[in-house]
Amino acid sequence: PSAIEPSNGARPYHLAAASGPPTFHGTPGEDPEEWLDQFERVAAFNSWQDDMKLRYVYFSLDGHAKTWYENHETTLTTWELFKAEILKTFTSILRKERAQLQLESRIQQPNETVNMYVEEMRRLFQRADPTMTEEKKVGFLMRGVKESLFAGLVRNPPKTVAEFTQEASTIEMTVNARTRQYNRPLQVSSISSETTTTNNDWREIIREVVREELRRLLPSTSPPQ
Repeated sequence: PSAIEPSNGARPYHLAAASGPPTFHGTPGEDPEEWLDQFERVAAFNSWQDDMKLRYVYFSLDGHAKTWYENHETTLTTWELFKAEILKTFTSILRKERAQLQLESRIQQPNETVNMYVEEMRRLFQRADPTMTEEKKVGFLMRGVKESLFAGLVRNPPKTVAEFTQEASTIEMTVNARTRQYNRPLQVSSISSETTTTNNDWREIIREVVREELRRLLPSTSPPQ
């Protein structure tokens, strides 16, 4: 590690060296996309250009992945071609199906912020279908978002993930501010049964509108219950 000499005469301190690229073996349990992401991060830290990545990547392969590379090395002439081929070879169909199932059942957790929820969903979008449309992504996000945010979003449904994130975050901040203002607990039961009935009817109307929208966007999946 390199030493940094402080200007005030204090003792020098050391910066830890960045770790090298992880090793990819090509086993069924490994994720080639995650491995490539880690390799790219190390390459960026070391200022490697694409030709250098292609030279160095051999030393980050082992087992079946290394054998595959040696067998196809003469055809893997660019970094972009290498990435496309290694993903095509080692990305598991089961992995995509598992990500799809997770998408269909994923809901925003009680202590999960909008940004946390969206980032996790982005990861699943990429794994399930890297070419997924914005319309379909928004459909999944709307289906799993918290009830308190859903009711506000449905009035003017977002059309992109960016719009969803911005609008849902704004509603989230407003709800949190009102909750703190009135010192309300997370769950408050209505005192009036009449009010409860009215609120439930309103929720059901909203949900029915969105059910129809989700049937159009996601015909192969079930709407929220």
